[in-house]
Amino acid sequence: MQLVQTLGNSDDYFERQKAAWDLVGMGAEAVDALIDALKNGEFSDLRYKSAWALGKIGNARAVEPLAQAMLTDSDHVVREWSAAALEALKDRGAVPHLVSAVQSDSQKDVRLRAVTALRELKAADALIGLLDHAEPEIKGMAMTALGRLRCEAALCTVASQLNHENVDVRRRAAAFMGELGSEPVMDHLIRALNDSQPSVREQALKSLCRIHDRRSCEIAMLALGDEDPQIRHAAVTALGEIKHSLALDALVKVMLEEDEEEVRAWAAWSLGEIGDARAVEHLREACRCGPAAVQQKARDSLREVFKQDP
Repeated sequence: MQLVQTLGNSDDYFERQKAAWDLVGMGAEAVDALIDALKNGEFSDLRYKSAWALGKIGNARAVEPLAQAMLTDSDHVVREWSAAALEALKDRGAVPHLVSAVQSDSQKDVRLRAVTALRELKAADALIGLLDHAEPEIKGMAMTALGRLRCEAALCTVASQLNHENVDVRRRAAAFMGELGSEPVMDHLIRALNDSQPSVREQALKSLCRIHDRRSCEIAMLALGDEDPQIRHAAVTALGEIKHSLALDALVKVMLEEDEEEVRAWAAWSLGEIGDARAVEHLREACRCGPAAVQQKARDSLREVFKQDP
């Protein structure tokens, strides 16, 4: 087919692009020629563009050839575009092939594209199966995808990963809890807040930000006494995003007494985010006697939220 030859041989970028779109426009009529180019094309540019076009056309006959290219092509770019094309086809027959790519491909970009395709195909069972994989990176990718799917069926399995020896696995498990965002995750987030690694504790606070209720506020307040100032900073900003008045007194205390100026300043910001008028006098006090950064955030909260002069 002349268009496929143009796609593979032309030195003119715009001519190649036009050929690609013309092939897509032909639909099913172009599928066989594109499959042949995907299998036998000499140059990887032709093979990956053929994969792209097959994904755009969306014909189910392309599932097996794309899966074969994803698993065996020598060029990781072709493998990645083949995984993307399988996602575009939205055919669940691709699921076992995508799982194989996640488990075996040497390139992170290919594995990530295959996991993304599994997520778009809503293949939750396959992703839950990947949580048993020995490779921490694959566990993490699967947890992230399951979180995006808000997969409650994965909760117990993901929660068990909070005990994993790899810190990134534990961090991603804490991130999953925020995506789920419901009462059953709260006890797991308390566990994450007691993790030995600051990155896990910080992620637990980011997850709490997404659950705007009294319980999430109570849990975030536990971190105000953390030994790490970065975690205390994350705690005060989380409380501002949760926006529950229960945190008012604790944030006032931080704003006026905390050792770290930056943490104090963000406590002033959070008091503004909560918007409780009882904070006004405390913010004015911070404007009078606080360090420069605290004064600035307190003034911003008074003016922008409470519409009052310092």
